Amino acid sequence: MSALTGKRVLITGASSGIGAAAAAEFAREGADLALVARSREGLEAVAARARADGVRAHVVVADLGSRGAAERAVAESVAALGGLDILVWNAASMVFGRFSEVAAEDFDRTMAVTFGGAVDTVRAALPYLERSRGAIVATGSVNARIPLSSFASYASAKHALRGFLGSLRIEMRDRATGVSVSMVHPGPVDTPLWHNVSSGTGREPRNPPDTYSPQTIARALVAVAIRPRAEVTIGGEARLIELAFAASRPLADLVLLLVGRYYATGREPVPGRGGLWEPQGAGRADGGLHGRPSVWGAVRLGRRLLPW
Repeated sequence: MSALTGKRVLITGASSGIGAAAAAEFAREGADLALVARSREGLEAVAARARADGVRAHVVVADLGSRGAAERAVAESVAALGGLDILVWNAASMVFGRFSEVAAEDFDRTMAVTFGGAVDTVRAALPYLERSRGAIVATGSVNARIPLSSFASYASAKHALRGFLGSLRIEMRDRATGVSVSMVHPGPVDTPLWHNVSSGTGREPRNPPDTYSPQTIARALVAVAIRPRAEVTIGGEARLIELAFAASRPLADLVLLLVGRYYATGREPVPGRGGLWEPQGAGRADGGLHGRPSVWGAVRLGRRLLPW
């Protein structure tokens, strides 16, 4: 029996990408799920796969960019599950383009969902998590530690999320609530986000040349839910970039400048307003970019991260 058997888990951003993969991994561990996102179609597909593993999976449609919607999503999830043991914060939105190209409302919307939505959801969930002495597990990003040209709003939101959860972690310890707070920081991940991104240029960013599979990150989320870690980076490449930024800022800045220019060479047009404003989740975890496992992640968190 898994340590997560029967645990009550709320997963945000669960209609695609890492969230969809996390739902599958937590279901395999025997956890009951409340799945939150904007796309009912995507959530129903993810929930059906989870139920096939013999667990309960409830669908909660909500736009977490609104405080009222976040509060309702938590209340509905808790009512359906009969309580809450683990909050997996994974929802995020992104707009591509240099700061001068991105509309103010697009920048603000990225912050409202990726950071503000996390704050509102955690605030609503915390009383239940304190009651169960539960866990908060969040998908961060290597961009919570380093900047990235053409993704300023996303990097800002992830930096803010890291600061918020780090402060909260210490407060939980000071108050002896028993609530753990963990963050998983992946490098580029093979998810549908790359083809659903909103853009200030009207074009998609160029696809990253190397990505990790969403299942790898989902397994890391499971691992830190079982054995909490304050922060862990998944991906040797991502960790090297973090170290270079900390130890050799001029060189790291040059590398990041080149990375930004690489992303700017994308030419595919973005249909509609993109995932920032329109539900895009179709229940699919991967984005067709052939994501791979992380040996570095397995070294940090164990064989659970490997697909074999």
